[in-house]
Amino acid sequence: MMQYDHIKSMITNRHLLLLFLILGGLAGTCIFIFAGVSLAVLFYMLPVFLLVIMVLLSSPISCFFLLYIVSYLVMGFGRYITFPLPVGVILDLLILFNFLSLALHFIRGNSLGKVHFNTFLLISIFWMLYCMLEIINPMSTFANWITTVRSIGMHIVLFQLLVFISLDNISKLRLFFKVWGILVLLGALKAIGQKYIGLDRFETAWLYTFGAHTHVIYSGIRYFSFFSDAANFGCHMGLAVVFFTILAIYEKQGKRRFLYIVIVAFAAYGLMISGTRAAIAVPFAGFAFFIILVKEWKWVIFGLSLLIMAFAFFNLTTIGNSSSDIRRMRTAFSFSKDASFNVRLENQKKMRTFMGDHPFGIGLGGSKHANEGDAIHGIATDSSFVFIWVETGIFGLICYIILCLTILGYGTYYVLFRVKDRRIKSIAMASTAGLAGIMVAGYANEVLHQMPTGQTVYILMGVIMLSPYLDKKLSDDIRTV
Repeated sequence: MMQYDHIKSMITNRHLLLLFLILGGLAGTCIFIFAGVSLAVLFYMLPVFLLVIMVLLSSPISCFFLLYIVSYLVMGFGRYITFPLPVGVILDLLILFNFLSLALHFIRGNSLGKVHFNTFLLISIFWMLYCMLEIINPMSTFANWITTVRSIGMHIVLFQLLVFISLDNISKLRLFFKVWGILVLLGALKAIGQKYIGLDRFETAWLYTFGAHTHVIYSGIRYFSFFSDAANFGCHMGLAVVFFTILAIYEKQGKRRFLYIVIVAFAAYGLMISGTRAAIAVPFAGFAFFIILVKEWKWVIFGLSLLIMAFAFFNLTTIGNSSSDIRRMRTAFSFSKDASFNVRLENQKKMRTFMGDHPFGIGLGGSKHANEGDAIHGIATDSSFVFIWVETGIFGLICYIILCLTILGYGTYYVLFRVKDRRIKSIAMASTAGLAGIMVAGYANEVLHQMPTGQTVYILMGVIMLSPYLDKKLSDDIRTV
């Protein structure tokens, strides 16, 4: 017995780890020899994968960031690899994984943020239920409905809940802004690389097949980074310009302000080389809304001056016309001369001829999967609001517009009258102005529901509705000190 105890005391955890590594290495070698490289790599990666799962399950905020990062990059990776599951299903599984992580975190006795039921959340739930009921639309099919209902109806509620529970303090919010900012930088740098270094063979294959009609134009190539298309990329960069500019204005910490300014500079250039004329509406509308929200005259005067100078530059001068990017941006101010804009108006006229017979729309997914002979076949919606109108009808469009106006109304009310803390107010102001800008662009382009712009929009909606609770929490903390 003493000899057994002596041997046991000599075997430490280090020895057991070394034994497992040796056995694992031998097993991996056998798999490599008899089953091939793919299975061997999978075997070796399994412990790392399990470790990542354990870390994510123990850290809900890490799960949330993983969800957002995947929504940001997955469309770009889809050009290089074939996923075993549809992209939407991958995102849904990650959302489910987030709620699993939150549940385990709660079971272990850890505190979580609270779900704040409010009017906007109730309107969002009503909109989600309306979209779910589109399954009974006689023109809808289950396959079309299931591919669309999640991103259009369900995610707007689920992301708000995740924001309430996971981003429940200002430190976590700032961490999210840093993650988003880094992703914006990566997106802009990727587009800059496409312009000055060139497209790789996968991007070239996509450009001259799926994107040839819209991305290879008279002024050159519209660069798309790792986004689904140039419109999505350009409008998202415009949203980032508005959001991070406002944060930079109110940020007191030098390093953080410098990061925001760098993000704005790269995002602005990314917007320009995207060749998306509607994207320029995002900063114009966003900063105009910011002027409404801000109550400091110096910023009102400064903001108005910038908007007037920018408008005059694009609409009243020919400065910079040697650049094809600036020439294309300048055409955004001449709607009557814009052929693509006129085509969209003609398409909307055609839609009116049959939409009167479909007050509840042609069913979710119907406009994207139209068969020959369908009324919508060959007619592009080309707008988030037109898309909602066609697929959910006039009743759905009214509900969606109410939803959009409600969040802008809440944001305006919170900034002007409710939120007192300067830090939270700047976040609410940036979110509201950014949403105002991207919603204006949503009329001209179908960007409000595409990854990652749609997910970003839903998160910012949740941030706005969270702002008064964070403000109260900070004021209570100050009183107790």
